[in-house]
Amino acid sequence: MSSKKNKGKAKKSQDEENISFGRDGSATDLDSPGLLGLCVTDFIEKAEEKAPKRCRSILAQMSLNTMKGVTACIGRPVLITSPTGRQEVCVAWPAAQFPGRKVGLMPDMQCILGVKTGDAVTVEPITGAVLHAEQLQLSLRKEDESLDTEDFCSFLLQSLDSRILLPGSSFFVSYFGRKCEINVTSLKGVDGVTLSPLSPPFPAPSCPDAESDAAPLDLSLQLAQLNLTPSCSTPNRSSPSTPHPPVTPHTPNATPSTPSTHFLSDSALETPDQSTHESHRDSKSQTPSAGRNGNNTFYSVCSSTQISFTHTQHSKSEGQERSKVTYSMIGGLSAQLQVIREMIELPLKHPEIFKNYGIQPPRGVLLYGPPGTGKTMIGRAIANEVGAHMTVINGPEIMSKFYGETEAKLRKIFAEAAQRQPAIIFIDELDALCPKREGAQNEVEKRVVASLLTLMDGIGSESHSGSLLVLGATNRPDALDPALRRPGRFDQELEVGVPSAQGRLDILHKQLHSVPHDITSEELQELADVAHGYVGADLAAVCKEAGLHALRRVLSSTPGISDNDLMDRVKVTTSDLQLAMTQVKPSAMREVAIDVPKVRWSDVGGMEDVKLKLKQAVEWPLKHAEAFSRLAITPPKGVLLYGPPGCSKTMIAKALANESKLNFIAIKGPELLSKYVGESERAVREVFRKARAVAPSIVFFDEIDALAVERSSSSRSTGVADRVLAQLLTEMDGIEQLKDVTVLAATNRPDMIDKALTRPGRLDRIVYVPLPDAATRREIFSLQFRKMPVDPSVHLEYLVTRTERYSGAEVTAVCREAALFALQEDIKAEHITVSHFESALAVIKPRVPDSLLQLYTDYQRQHGSGSFC
Repeated sequence: MSSKKNKGKAKKSQDEENISFGRDGSATDLDSPGLLGLCVTDFIEKAEEKAPKRCRSILAQMSLNTMKGVTACIGRPVLITSPTGRQEVCVAWPAAQFPGRKVGLMPDMQCILGVKTGDAVTVEPITGAVLHAEQLQLSLRKEDESLDTEDFCSFLLQSLDSRILLPGSSFFVSYFGRKCEINVTSLKGVDGVTLSPLSPPFPAPSCPDAESDAAPLDLSLQLAQLNLTPSCSTPNRSSPSTPHPPVTPHTPNATPSTPSTHFLSDSALETPDQSTHESHRDSKSQTPSAGRNGNNTFYSVCSSTQISFTHTQHSKSEGQERSKVTYSMIGGLSAQLQVIREMIELPLKHPEIFKNYGIQPPRGVLLYGPPGTGKTMIGRAIANEVGAHMTVINGPEIMSKFYGETEAKLRKIFAEAAQRQPAIIFIDELDALCPKREGAQNEVEKRVVASLLTLMDGIGSESHSGSLLVLGATNRPDALDPALRRPGRFDQELEVGVPSAQGRLDILHKQLHSVPHDITSEELQELADVAHGYVGADLAAVCKEAGLHALRRVLSSTPGISDNDLMDRVKVTTSDLQLAMTQVKPSAMREVAIDVPKVRWSDVGGMEDVKLKLKQAVEWPLKHAEAFSRLAITPPKGVLLYGPPGCSKTMIAKALANESKLNFIAIKGPELLSKYVGESERAVREVFRKARAVAPSIVFFDEIDALAVERSSSSRSTGVADRVLAQLLTEMDGIEQLKDVTVLAATNRPDMIDKALTRPGRLDRIVYVPLPDAATRREIFSLQFRKMPVDPSVHLEYLVTRTERYSGAEVTAVCREAALFALQEDIKAEHITVSHFESALAVIKPRVPDSLLQLYTDYQRQHGSGSFC
């Protein structure tokens, strides 16, 4: 009874062994002997102690019962096929207490086959002939082409000895610590047959989940249809024919003394990564298996195999080629690119020169500058031009809350880059990753800084020197830890600043190169001249917005237009770019930019002398730069407007900002003061930093007497006003020159301003804005009468005479009050009469006292009239 039960269990076990799995993971019954569907499981490290170390990566672990079901012998090759058709030759190896109907594969092999634990694969023994390969043609990556040497070929012959390779597969080898990816282009056997993949070889998968969308190549079907004749070098896959008798065939059923047993020798491949893909499937009646008949022939590498390399690059799609950044795509940074070629590109391309002459190549280069200037783009262009592998680290991304994990990520990135030299590690937002340690908020930041310092010191070792470079980018170089900025770590620091007018023109040319447009070079030059403070990212956004505006313009004018006609008619014009510039503001100005009212010089009545002095100080240095240079004239750094309240000082500043087309930063004096120590000075520094970033620019301080009060008269215990004034004086004329930034200040009390601020070199020009004279009042009334329905009986000269000693604001108030009296008299009034003006003059009186006018007269006598230069 017991014997019958055991026989029943054995029969049931045998039935289970003959169950395979379909492509969807469902179980299917395989009637063909030797072909078995198994489930992938993890590799057991302790089970292969008797196997040669260099062969362990290609072992397929199975239980003894499973090996019997597969009809595989210990240490003999088996063909494993994944559900997607990827195939790989492995070595069958028994494992004690291994679960049934499962095959244990190393993680690398799972990655090659594109499977993971729990997926179904088919396993079958190789029953056909295994011949030696006479020639083996391989292809290298572009960055590994320098390895095409005789020594490397000898290394491959030793590593691949007795290894069965499949055409179109890929594998990895480690050569002096450098991980190299190699593709099998074709192979030729000793029988004269050349095998090539039916479709272009696929790259080796980088992760277990990677799958190809194309139909994979089933090598077993391909080999089963080969036409093996002595006179042909390429197999005929379309029609079967009588196979050519194999030369010294090695079948799987041979004795262990046959050459195929070399799979288990110490000269086997160390860590191969291969993937083979299926291109055609026969009808369901044909079993997709290898080694089912005598026509199946495999080829293994031997010591006499000749290895050659082809340097063909994988074809890339048009979008990939377009996205490849090169130096020619970067505009406005020619000076920076020239420096980069000298100190970065040369050591990466020719490290042997530096080694022979004992010159230490730079380990790190720090790029600093405002956002959007092209720091990251430069890093990618360097990697593409040099042909180096690039790893991008965004500072905050690798930070982790777990102890030691952030440092481990950094070490892993540097280790991977060291294996793929030449390599570039680009760290964006470096200040977030490596702030100053004395101001660090927690211990994690300190450990990260220490780890990066240690890793960068290790770059100078013999194995990395010249082939690994660290590029850092930051907007705040002063926030970095000082230990990073010393020679030996970040050896060089390169500023990537806001582009000049010529740089902006270059950027616009490159942005519009592939865009249909009707813009002349002269018009583009004018646009570049007025785009003050725009960086590369801003100009790219301007061109994009201009293209969208051109598209909307054509669609609105011609609804229902076809796509072909639309492509022919959409062209970017100058007006599109001008409109886009009104919508896209410079990045550095977005925090401080104000909407400047459309006030023109013509809207400011009279004051021709004041207008001329401001034009000389602000507009002339830009429009007539050659004349200033010829006469060695230094443009004024600042202009102080003082005068009675209501004399259009602020309005003149608005007109200057609008007419000059410069970036205008308006600061109200008291808004910079803060109750926190140091915040007021920091606010002043930030204002001037942004002004320099968007130069040429105007910084307008309204009511500056509240900010720059004379130091001896300040009775505040905190001394904040004194510190703010000292910071303001240093910014305007300190060690760091204030270039292309004009300071415009307005005040009613010039006597309260510190004398150090009004000396030449700071506020060079002191301009008195007096009460309007008769001519100025006449012009102000004329400007107001253009907008108001005034009765013809109103005499302009009469009003000019009655408004003696009135300020400009008071004259405007008279007109406004007269209009209100007209509405008070009759809500439907259509004209403003003389009586209405008389009522307004009775209400609005001049409010500037004689004492204040005398103060201005005395101040003007002491400081002059503000003559130019």
